[in-house]
Amino acid sequence: MKIVIIVMVVALMSFSCRESFFNELPTDQLTEEVFFKNSNDIEMMLNDGYANLRNVYRNFYAIGDVASDNAYNQKFNNNYNNITLNESNVIADNGVLDGLWTGSYQTISRTNLVLDNIEGVKMNENLKKRYVGEAKFIRSLVYFNLIRIFGDVPLVLKDMKTPEETFNYGREPVTKIYEQIIADLKEAEQWLPTAYSKNSDIGRATSLAAKCLLGDIYLTTKKYSDASTKFSEVINSSQFILLPAYADVFDAAKSNNKEVIFAIQYASGFDPSQGNPWAVDAFPNENIGKGVVKLGSGSFLMTEDLNKAFEEVDQRKLMNNYEYLTGFKRRYVFTRKYYDKSNTVKVDAGNDWIVYRYADILLMNAEAQNELIKPNIALNYLKEVRNRAGLSTSETLGSSQSAMRLALEKERRVELNCEGKRWFDLLRTDRLITVMNAHFKDVTLDNDQIGSSSSIENYELIFPLPKFQVDLNPDKLKQNTGY
Repeated sequence: MKIVIIVMVVALMSFSCRESFFNELPTDQLTEEVFFKNSNDIEMMLNDGYANLRNVYRNFYAIGDVASDNAYNQKFNNNYNNITLNESNVIADNGVLDGLWTGSYQTISRTNLVLDNIEGVKMNENLKKRYVGEAKFIRSLVYFNLIRIFGDVPLVLKDMKTPEETFNYGREPVTKIYEQIIADLKEAEQWLPTAYSKNSDIGRATSLAAKCLLGDIYLTTKKYSDASTKFSEVINSSQFILLPAYADVFDAAKSNNKEVIFAIQYASGFDPSQGNPWAVDAFPNENIGKGVVKLGSGSFLMTEDLNKAFEEVDQRKLMNNYEYLTGFKRRYVFTRKYYDKSNTVKVDAGNDWIVYRYADILLMNAEAQNELIKPNIALNYLKEVRNRAGLSTSETLGSSQSAMRLALEKERRVELNCEGKRWFDLLRTDRLITVMNAHFKDVTLDNDQIGSSSSIENYELIFPLPKFQVDLNPDKLKQNTGY
């Protein structure tokens, strides 16, 4: 998929060299009638949807980790957007939320263009179904994120031809959006392949990725039997494994490995750069002077609370960096999941942002089984993940649903640390307020990590709609209560 995105850019640059250049059509306007002529054009637009996922996930860690007890923004950098998320003090003009909203609807627009125009293009029917499945997967993934973050949002299923059309869209209930994306994903899992053989297709959505997303949706909506069915289908496919070494999962040289189910694709060595931005974000905003990254943004640092959650012999701790600022007692802990060890001259990290991987699915299936009052079955999945980390697991967990809940909460925290999962895990299990308010009262954490007198209230389980969007269409987009 890394190759596909680069090819797409080249193809767009050379578009005017086709024979259609000589047609009696406006040469300074690119319309749907001119553009969508064959399967390559459909693929090009679909690829743009994949590429736009980078905009969706650019600051996803700020919601999934910084807003939670996993990570914090170093106040030295004065990053207002991340600091207010970290301290549960968010207002509607937050730039992270605005960027996520805009990137999401840009991506939805690309998928809608594919779905609106594909029926009019002559192409192989199986390929047509595959492209439809990919577009519906991408759109469903984006909507799943939107409703978990904002609640009710506009449900746009057709490309808008004029700016005026946008003012017709108001907020639709979360339940209606769930109905739509579940229906779309049921189609996608039927039409997508389980895997791709062409190297240029590696990284695209598969039927198993669609099953993972469906399972995640069912788990979030507390349909535990349905969730376990989907997760079991992924597990029983034998397409994925836990890599023996935890660090290898995130190695840029081993991207799209046997543990990864779906990831946002990045690559090093291209001009313009296709590298990920988090190698710099996950590094202190002070000059430590080691390696190719000497000064980061300090916006994605691990809390001491998360650091202490790792057991002493946990092999996953090897992915954590521990740096002391010379002359000071301060220690910075940050993840190396996005650091490309092949970079020796400049920062150009090819590590992907992993959306779903096998360990995640094992632990979500354990959660579903435990909620079905089968902690003994959940224990097997939990043990599988902990064994890879070099840890033993108490057999007594298999006889207690409540103890298993807490064990899975902790295990997901350390296994999936800094992968944008923590906030959504706590939200899904109705533990967000309890855990976060305990975190804010932790006297062992300094003001840099939690802020003074921070707390979270019920209305803060979802975030405010971007102020700019509400101001543009106040009649249709009513702000969330409390903001």
